[in-house]
Amino acid sequence: MDNQFIPKLSMMVEKYSLADNFQAELESGAVKISCNKGNYRFFYDFNRKMSEDKFINLPLYHWQSKRRYIELRNILQNNFIGQPVAMRIQHMVSPNEFINSLKDIIIFESNLVEFVINQKIEQVFSDFYGDTYVNCIMSTTGNIKTSMELGLLPEGSEPVLLHEIVGKKGIASDVVVDTQTQQYPIYVFKGKEIQTYTDIDNELFGLDNTQIDCIRFIMWVLEDTRRKDALYANYIYMQKVYNAALKANDTVNYTYVED
Repeated sequence: MDNQFIPKLSMMVEKYSLADNFQAELESGAVKISCNKGNYRFFYDFNRKMSEDKFINLPLYHWQSKRRYIELRNILQNNFIGQPVAMRIQHMVSPNEFINSLKDIIIFESNLVEFVINQKIEQVFSDFYGDTYVNCIMSTTGNIKTSMELGLLPEGSEPVLLHEIVGKKGIASDVVVDTQTQQYPIYVFKGKEIQTYTDIDNELFGLDNTQIDCIRFIMWVLEDTRRKDALYANYIYMQKVYNAALKANDTVNYTYVED
């Protein structure tokens, strides 16, 4: 995390009067906060062993605060493409602070499917290639099929992120048509040199977008801490989805998550 993360998180909590006596600190793979609303550990390392102390452990689903995914969900909710029948996902990135393993990507995308489509994943089929690449087909309770190509790329590689929903009346995508690589809000062309800028949040200018999403997600939980129970219950379910993927790979069968 950037050394400005904690000061800016504290500033936003105070600005919007979300909590009193607010304190925050970083630990490996997590953000710990204490305030009048309780003690919480928001973790984003999904391979970590749960700490047993006074802090309530909650998954930091930072992607739920990302504008591109919120708008993709809004397209479905407003019925712009009709009833969804399928979803296609590609998520190929180099390891970074927020993605250290294939499990991190699987939980990221599995939760995102449920967040966007508003249905639970019910069945999983998977084919792993070592611990760096996997193809998955997931089926929701409403029988929407999602194909996933997920993997870790060599350090320095250009990330590939694509989320596309096929509906009965059209197709919705979170990237420009026929584009898979990362897009940026601002490009500056200087001869053969191209500079890119990602600042899109006027209140949190200077932080990278994932850290901004983390702050916005923590704020969302503090706004109504009753959300914590459903949030942790979903993480337990995401663990079951991941375990179903492992089992499906071993048995070469479609596997029910609740099995």
